[in-house]
Amino acid sequence: MKGEEIMDYIAALREIVGEKNVKTDQIERLCHSRDMSVHEGVPDAIVFASTTEEVSKILKLANDNGIKVIPRGSGTSTTGAVLPCFGGIILDVSRMNKIKEIQKKDGYAVVEPGVICATLNAAIAPSHFFPPDPGSATIASIGGMVSTNASGNRAIKYGTTKDYLMGMEVVLADGRVMRTGSTAPKTSSGYDLAHLFCRAEGTLGVITEITVKILPMPEYIAYAQLQFPSIEDAGKAAEGILGSGIPLSSCEILDRVCIDVVNKAMGLNVPDNVECLLFIEIDGNKQAVKENIEKINKISKDCNGLGNEWDDDPSRRLKMWAGRQGLVPSLSKIKRGAKLIPFVEDFGVSISKIPEMIRELQKIRDKHNFPIPIFGHIGDGNLHAVLVIDGRNKKEWEVVRKIARDFIDLTMRFKGTLTAEHGVGVAKAPYIREELGLSQDVMKSIKKALDPKNILNPGKMGFDDSVKDIYDFFTYREFIETPEKIRSFEPAVDNEIFACINCGFCRAGCTVYARTGLESLNARGRVIQAYYMMKGVLEPSKELADTFYLCTTCLNCKATCPAGVVVSDIVEAARRKLVEAGYCPEIHKTLIENLKTTGNPFGESKEKRTDVFPSTFKPKKGPVDTLLFTGCVASYQDINIIPSVMKIMDTAGADYTALGKDENCCGYISYLVGTKEFVGVAEKNREAFLRVQPKQIVTTCAGCYKTFRELYPKYAPLNGVKILHALEYVDQLVESGKVKFKEGTP
Repeated sequence: MKGEEIMDYIAALREIVGEKNVKTDQIERLCHSRDMSVHEGVPDAIVFASTTEEVSKILKLANDNGIKVIPRGSGTSTTGAVLPCFGGIILDVSRMNKIKEIQKKDGYAVVEPGVICATLNAAIAPSHFFPPDPGSATIASIGGMVSTNASGNRAIKYGTTKDYLMGMEVVLADGRVMRTGSTAPKTSSGYDLAHLFCRAEGTLGVITEITVKILPMPEYIAYAQLQFPSIEDAGKAAEGILGSGIPLSSCEILDRVCIDVVNKAMGLNVPDNVECLLFIEIDGNKQAVKENIEKINKISKDCNGLGNEWDDDPSRRLKMWAGRQGLVPSLSKIKRGAKLIPFVEDFGVSISKIPEMIRELQKIRDKHNFPIPIFGHIGDGNLHAVLVIDGRNKKEWEVVRKIARDFIDLTMRFKGTLTAEHGVGVAKAPYIREELGLSQDVMKSIKKALDPKNILNPGKMGFDDSVKDIYDFFTYREFIETPEKIRSFEPAVDNEIFACINCGFCRAGCTVYARTGLESLNARGRVIQAYYMMKGVLEPSKELADTFYLCTTCLNCKATCPAGVVVSDIVEAARRKLVEAGYCPEIHKTLIENLKTTGNPFGESKEKRTDVFPSTFKPKKGPVDTLLFTGCVASYQDINIIPSVMKIMDTAGADYTALGKDENCCGYISYLVGTKEFVGVAEKNREAFLRVQPKQIVTTCAGCYKTFRELYPKYAPLNGVKILHALEYVDQLVESGKVKFKEGTP
């Protein structure tokens, strides 16, 4: 499509959804070009729809003009299913996030496709729940779950998303709106079209409303971790438990590599002689559950089990499953810069074949001398044998291609499926014919009937033979073919960028994203921007500065990131490059200039720093036990803090001093902005501190505290001087009895 034609259809899109709901800038488009897969695809535009009517008009316009449309929810796909490999528009339905109806008596709920799985469960708790629970449940949209038939830990007993699909509203490629299914418990009215669109990955229509079954919460839930000396023993135990008819609601397997990763998240303290864990859960009538626990313990013991730890505490249960659900991104912690690379990692086989499948996977691991962590939903035959590699390492990629082929051959030999829950997308498109055979031809016929112009998510499911190799639309090509052209930040920052797997968990933590709903202003989006800066696709610009300087560096994203990616380090490295290129925002230039001339960002006089000091304060030359660093905010704005702290210190008889008008800003603001002044400020402060010769520095400011503890050791070491926040210091005074609370203090 020519440039003028693109502009015409974008103008038409803006007529449909409004100016602010169509994004065409390069940064936003690139932020929608990645998912968890190894692929990339850049859209011409992102369109945020809010109603079925808007979706209908968008698809009619697209169909009339041959415009490709790729539906997207939270963007958590592992296969490239949400990527526009051939351009076109991403139709983002994340803002269609209303829970329209909840009918607990009739056991169903009606939701829009952008509703998050965890949000629905929170809305129907504590009496009911929606059973499908993928690892990404805290951010996975129900529309995406339907499109891939997502499952999760509970699939062994409760099934997958398709088992809870009662009906839906779908917009077809030509804009017509169709309703399928019923809220009745059962129906025999013609073809089951609702399930035709389930796991279609957006290739047949765009889902705009979903009716799902919900269930009453079980009476009692017990869970345990079963320890085994080998993965083979664990596999036999799982086979024995499942073969006995015990109705487990979850049964997960983790090998030693995975145990070590989850250990950090959960503090399991698993002994070194344990090579494999089974996480199991059983629910229902309490007495029946207790009886089944005894049976499980016996089977475990017969399979060389090393011990079972049972519990029924809900809070500890949530912690255990949070650790398991965060396992995939947490694999980035094995080696910084390496991460899980999803290819054909979610195969499924018959439950009876699990032990043999595990042995064959170990043979593949040994054959290639390559670490392959093994985990998965062993209870429903769904294993994950994953590859953790450095995406910049060409030799590792060559081995990975061979391993992927071995995985496919093994799965076919076991008459299994190449994808038990993640879908086909781009990643498995070159191989899916081997599993489907003639069935794929039938699927192609259905696709052609419903979408004759092939506008809906082309390139997926292997329908048009456009993806012939696992490395088509490969995002890491520049890193392995022309590494000399990569624009590195610095090794530590580069590794943080590569540790991010684009899972999107940070959506639940980023405050700026919560306000704007824009991927470019989410933590994941900022990592993607830095990634494209490394590739030379994004150059420093005012627009790029606007996104990076809107980050508050609050690190809420790190709290929700199982991989613990320090996005603030990436943001600050990008800011340094932006400043070097002349794109420091004007408001920040003023702050930095004030810092140079007055020693504080407010431009206040140095003499004014002591205005908050009580008249009884007498400065000392040193050496002293404690240096009170007052900080800029407490000196010039929140003026009650310093006299209050000094009063406590005087009461305790503390040996302390403060620099007064000779104190300068800690420099944190210059570090956050990305200017070179920070190093000079830090060195100047270091000299001033050491002249006083304090044993410890106490500050009331959280920013100063972080700067002295985390940044000064790298840029201006303080030679062992202890850093305390005022709260820590006062706590020590109380503990030592030097100050006491007045009677009646709460």
